[in-house]
Amino acid sequence: MKKRLLFIICFVFLLTGCDVDYNITINNDEVFDEKIVLSFPKSNMRQNDLLIYQQNKTPISVIPDETKFYNSEIVNSNSSYDLVYTYEHDIDSVKSAYFIYNCYPQMSIVNNDEEVVINSGDGFACFKGDDGLKADSVKINITTELNVINNNADEVVGNVYTWYINDSNYQNKTVEITLEKAFQIEDVLPQSEASYLTFIIVAVIVLVALIIILFVKHKAKKNNNI
Repeated sequence: MKKRLLFIICFVFLLTGCDVDYNITINNDEVFDEKIVLSFPKSNMRQNDLLIYQQNKTPISVIPDETKFYNSEIVNSNSSYDLVYTYEHDIDSVKSAYFIYNCYPQMSIVNNDEEVVINSGDGFACFKGDDGLKADSVKINITTELNVINNNADEVVGNVYTWYINDSNYQNKTVEITLEKAFQIEDVLPQSEASYLTFIIVAVIVLVALIIILFVKHKAKKNNNI
C-alpha cells in the first residue's frame, strides 16, 4: 500500500505538471526538519482531488510497518494548490526517511564524532516515470547553521544550499554536503575568565600558606618565651 501511495502521488504530479521543492533544515547535528512541497497548477488540478492524497497518510520512513506519519496540509496559493508534507526527524529516522529514500535509493547519511556527511548517490528516481512523463522542476534545499566543510550545491545563498534537478541531469545528479558538528561549549569558560579564576585560586593558596606560616612562627615564639 505504501509503494502504491507513492506511485499514485508521483503519477499525478508527473501527469499534470508539478514543481517539487524538497527542503531539509538541519538545526543542529541531531534535528532534521523535512518539508516537501508539491505545487500543482490550478488549471490542471482541483483542490478536492488533492484531499484524497492528503487523507492517505504517508509513513515517515521506508521501514516496513512504520507507525509514524508525515503531517500534511493543502495550501491554496495564488496560482497553485500546494500539497505539503512535514516532519521533524532525528538522526536515526532521517536515515530511512520515506521521500528521501524513494527518490534517492542510494542515499547515505553518516554521523560520526566530528561530521555529518550526506551523499545521495547517483540518479534521482522520482523525476521521470516509466511511461516517460516528467516533473516540471525539482529543487532541493538544505538549510543549516552548522559550518559547511564542503558541498557540490548549484547555488548557495546565505545558509541555504540548493540543487536543481532537470531533464538533462536527473540520471546522475548527486547531492553532497559535509557539515561540522556543533560541539557544546557553553560550559567552557572563556580564556579571560579562566585566567581570572586561576589568579584567584593561586591568591587564595598563597594567602592560606602565609596564614599558616605566621601561625606556626607565632606559636614557636610563644613556646620559646615559655
